[in-house]
Amino acid sequence: MYQILCFGDSNTHGYNGETQGRFSWEQRWTGILARRLGPEYRVIEEGLNGRTTGFTEHGKKYRDPVPYLAPCMLSHMPLDLVAVMLGTNDTKPVFNASPEEIARSMRRLMLRVRNYLQVKEQKRRVLLISPVPMTTSVLCSGIEFDLSSVEKSRRLAPLYQTLAKELEVDFWDAGSAGIQLCGDGCHFSEQGHRQFAERMEEKVREILFS
Repeated sequence: MYQILCFGDSNTHGYNGETQGRFSWEQRWTGILARRLGPEYRVIEEGLNGRTTGFTEHGKKYRDPVPYLAPCMLSHMPLDLVAVMLGTNDTKPVFNASPEEIARSMRRLMLRVRNYLQVKEQKRRVLLISPVPMTTSVLCSGIEFDLSSVEKSRRLAPLYQTLAKELEVDFWDAGSAGIQLCGDGCHFSEQGHRQFAERMEEKVREILFS
């Protein structure tokens, strides 16, 4: 059985921006991906609302993935693919981080991902996903983002692509896939989850069988 760890934020968790609840497993892209791939694959969903690449918000240290990454990965070994999609929350004004600083934080996280796989002698793959950029609708949604956040989210893809090339890991710019967002300008709509899963299936098969 192929084991795929999907490590991300609210869009991996399945947060529903319309209801402020959570899409069902059958509606979330991880659940759709599992169904599309079939019984020979196990899709492990590790999404947390507000998770960053490594920035710590006061009173919300649990959103920093660094302390959690090792136990998360090691508890799910062996892993055939680790897919990481983070960076949106790092654009919040509270962090005052530039796109370049976010990319450097992601670099540190990706090195950890790669190193944990090597420690366990895993000859496996890593996929770095640049998240879908936010739209200006987020400014009216009550989420803690501003106009600079939207601009920063649009600038992450080329920086992540360069990083992926440097670290010799696979890369996918999800922002190029036409993924539909809900009215809050940040989270996948139900249709967006289906679209993301379809493209993700293509990437998984391409990576594992190339």
